[in-house]
Amino acid sequence: MKKMIVNKSLLIALFLLTSIQFYGQSHKIALSITGGYVQGGFGGMATLDYKVNEFDYLQFNIQTNFTKLENSGIDIPVNLYAFNGGFFFDLLRNNNRAFAISIGAGPTVGYEIINNGDEILENNQILNIDTSKVVFGAYAGIDVDIFLIPTIAINIKANEVYHINSDIGEFTPYFGLGVKLILK
Repeated sequence: MKKMIVNKSLLIALFLLTSIQFYGQSHKIALSITGGYVQGGFGGMATLDYKVNEFDYLQFNIQTNFTKLENSGIDIPVNLYAFNGGFFFDLLRNNNRAFAISIGAGPTVGYEIINNGDEILENNQILNIDTSKVVFGAYAGIDVDIFLIPTIAINIKANEVYHINSDIGEFTPYFGLGVKLILK
């Protein structure tokens, strides 16, 4: 009886291990939603990936950042709404494609709003910078996908955004965690 239970257990374990090999099936289109940390606040990102071949893909995302900048003891709200488009390629992946690490880069354009567009701070100081304007630059990032099933993966993002014409700081890191859905 014990031998039969052990054999059934081994058979079930073997089935589970072999089915895990199919989790990272190749796909053409994927959508991910992440939320996470940006310097001085939090952010979110919605991303669409479009595979151009088995290893490379185009990435388009909309990013929002909600941060605070401290100036003379006053917290100044800073909001960023940006569109990023880039080219990514697999840096590392296992043979059964249960996980993948990709890197890439591309241009970014967005709209930065400082102090809700108001030039006057709460202590009646006047900001000598543009309180709302279009910002542009480039970004580079790392994406990590850990497939749970063939159509769902945990998505980890680490991006560094460089806005050439930002008045409050040119570099902005983003670290996010979320879910990726394989659509096609």
